Amino acid sequence: MSSGQQLALTEVGTNEVEIMSFYIDRQNGDSVRREYYGINVAKVLKITRIPDQVMRPPTAAHPSVWGAFHFKDRDKVIPVVELARYLEQEQAPCDTQKLIITEFNQVMTAFLVSGITRIYRVSWKDVEQPDKHINEYSRDAFTGIVNLEGHIVFILDMEKIVIELNPQSGKDFFGIATGVTSDRCVSVLHVDDQALVRRMVKRALEQDQAFTVESADSGKAALDILREKAAQAAEQGVPLTELVTVVVSDVEMPVMDGYTLCRSIKDDPALTRIPVYLFSSLITEETQHKGESVGASGQFPKPQTEFMAREILADLARKCASGR
Repeated sequence: MSSGQQLALTEVGTNEVEIMSFYIDRQNGDSVRREYYGINVAKVLKITRIPDQVMRPPTAAHPSVWGAFHFKDRDKVIPVVELARYLEQEQAPCDTQKLIITEFNQVMTAFLVSGITRIYRVSWKDVEQPDKHINEYSRDAFTGIVNLEGHIVFILDMEKIVIELNPQSGKDFFGIATGVTSDRCVSVLHVDDQALVRRMVKRALEQDQAFTVESADSGKAALDILREKAAQAAEQGVPLTELVTVVVSDVEMPVMDGYTLCRSIKDDPALTRIPVYLFSSLITEETQHKGESVGASGQFPKPQTEFMAREILADLARKCASGR
């Protein structure tokens, strides 16, 4: 794929994702071992060679920050992260090194890798969630694992990496008081495959007594929880919304993505009245139509937790006033 090639996007609601596979050649004694990783194409701005002028500061906030350069396309100076060093590996010298320039959570970062493989379209149901042992081995750096053409590809948790490289950004993104008030308790089912984000959103929302938060790590897990609660509500003779007021879901998740979860909720007569709000680094003005097409009640880009909380309460108040 050339640096100027436009990155394609999958159709909404198909539970598919386009993964760009790349590799790091890891120095292992006298030999070199190639390891494969992946990133959602929607987070990639550009692939480029290492610029001639890379500033190498004498000190950095994290040892894996290799330098910084002027990204002319956006007229910004952005950091370069040596991904091998972040993963506590030694990258072997090579002539194919590339920078993967990403943008999500309102942050641009360049990641130094050994080379790019290609883009694959895969179903999220074929992407496995890492088990406890892999999480411990990788410092929770992987959000999914998939077999692509005989290679095990680890999908990196880029959001966690960026927050870890700049701890203050995590506080700015999620560790904020919403300052909202409500005459009702809003029971939120929050769905996100990233444990760090689940903890941060729960902490941020529950600082205000308007919210209680239950968490799920995938769309499938959330759907199972909702169906159990629907059965419980039927037994008790109460509306399901007394047990779960709203669902707040990420978009990018193994097994079942947020768009597919939203469509599944809206297509199920027992669940359809539950409002679903999408909260994702993939939400932009250009992608709003995707959430609308699956019946989302609202869409919020990370890290706007405070704005999301206020809008959810305002939306619930409007629905209550209209009798919906």
